[in-house]
Order: sequence, then C-alpha cells, then structure tokens
Amino acid sequence: MRSSNENKWFIGIDGGGTKTKAAICDGTGQVQAIAVGEGSNPLSRPWAEVVRTLQACIKQVQEQAGAKAEEVAGLYIGLGGADHQPTKALIQSAFHDTWQERLFIDNDAIAALYAGTWGCPGIVLICGTGSIAYALTEQGERHRVGGWGYLVGDEGSGFDLGKRAAVAVLRAYDGRGEQTMLTELFLTHYGAERPNELISLIYNASNPRMGLAQTSGLVERAAQSGDAIALRLISEAADSLIELANTCFAKTNERLPVVLAGGLLTANTMLCQQLKQKASFATIVPSVSPVIGSLVAAMARSGHSLDEKIKKQLQTSVTEWEKG
Repeated sequence: MRSSNENKWFIGIDGGGTKTKAAICDGTGQVQAIAVGEGSNPLSRPWAEVVRTLQACIKQVQEQAGAKAEEVAGLYIGLGGADHQPTKALIQSAFHDTWQERLFIDNDAIAALYAGTWGCPGIVLICGTGSIAYALTEQGERHRVGGWGYLVGDEGSGFDLGKRAAVAVLRAYDGRGEQTMLTELFLTHYGAERPNELISLIYNASNPRMGLAQTSGLVERAAQSGDAIALRLISEAADSLIELANTCFAKTNERLPVVLAGGLLTANTMLCQQLKQKASFATIVPSVSPVIGSLVAAMARSGHSLDEKIKKQLQTSVTEWEKG
C-alpha cells in the first residue's frame, strides 16, 4: 500500500533555449520519469511551439509515471522571462484551466539556483547558450543582472564566445587581426574551405544563435592547445561572468552562496576554471541538474517540506533513472 507521500505527485519543468526537461517525482522524492523536448525559451521560439513543447513533456512524464492530472499536487514551470508579467500571463492562459492553484511559474534561474541550494536563498550564475546572474535574498527580494538576450546581452555566454571567435576568424582573414587556430577549427566545423564562406553558413542556419553557441566548444579546444586568441576570449568571458555575480552581490548586500549553472560552468571547462581562479567568492557546483531544482520548487511551493531524506532520495533516484 502506497503511503500518503507516495500518493502525491510533483512535476518540474526547466525550459531553456536549447532544450526542455521535465521530471516527475512522488512525495518521497522518488523520481519516476524524465522527458526531454526542444527549447522553450519564449524569447527565442514562437509561443505556440513553446506551449506544444511544454504540453508534450508534461504528458510524457505523466504517462510514464501513471500519474493523472488531478493527482499532481504541484506543477512548476521555469522559463526564461517567466517572472515578467507578459510572459507569466501567457503561461497562465495556456495552463491555468487544467492546473489552477497547483500551477507555479517562475524564471528558469530559480530552478538552477534550487539545484544548488535546495530551496534556500542564493545567487545563481548561469552560462550556457546565454548568461545571467540572479539573486534571491533571505528577505525574498530578487535581483537580476544580465540575461538580456543575444542581441543586447549574454556576455560571457556560449553564444558570446562563439560569436567573438567567429569575429576573430574573420578579422584574421581580413588581415585586421592575429592568426588563430580557430580558423581551421571553424572551417572544419562548418565544412567550408575559406573563411568568407562562413558568412552564408552562419547567417542561413536554421538557428544562428544556437549554431554560434555550439562553436564555443571550438574555443575550448583551441585554448587547450595554447592558442592566444582563444585563451584571451575565455579570460574575457570569465571576467564578464564575474562582473554579473559581483553586481548581484552589490545589489543584495548579503554574502549569499553562488551556484554555478549552465553547460559551460557545470563541466570542467577552462572557462569554469578561469572563473574560479579569478573570483573573490566561493562557488557551488550542484550535484543535480536544474530540472531537479524545479521539482524542489514544485514541492516547496505546494507546501511540501523537504527534509534530508527527501533531498537524498531526489539525488539518488535521478542518478539511477538517468543511468537506467
């Protein structure tokens, strides 16, 4: 016979620009299913596609867990910009009829933060396709720095690194900049013979933003080989990210923990190493992914307490699920 905690279901969604992850767990923290879909950042995809992606992920985890909608105690949706009223209103219009008071909406940065603090205050520094620093204080105040999108922000991000690397390649081709091994890496990556051919390949890609973000890995490879341009780009990206976090500290006047999130900071990249070496603050690398942070948010906002046993179960079960 299932206990009362086992009979409760919680769904958490971490919607990023690259992909969307949804997870479902019971009240004991046992993760029963994880689904992955396309990106669901409303700033970079049409809203109708965002809704379809979210609905598909929710349906998939429900079906895998055998959880009916009425049995779900809390659905947390974390999306970029979801703490802004226009985006929040869009999400509510699409999901409120089904989930009503069990629906919780917030910025995806909160899920990333909670993956490291387990629901406690802190600052999350995110560097993936984009970048942002987001603070949640002991008093419940919020402060964001950066995260303004690839056209006017995202300093130090994967996109920013890739774009600046492409600029370096083209400057070298023009004779305006130093020669760099990034040139050969970019030509191979895009299947081009000459740097001027990169223009049409970059601009005509189905998602130029994602395409350039993916080339941040080329900067890592070149830096590991000692390329001076790549090393400089990574050093400058680390400076930009530290600036985001330090500005958050200045706004909060609290010594909060700094959680690192996003693919470029949770892996052992040269960018992450540079940031840790240069930063004046200590950092936390979460042991679970942001989608588990979204489950923490779903449980906490539903009034379901998270004790150490539940935290351990979330950690253990998601590792077992992903391996299985």
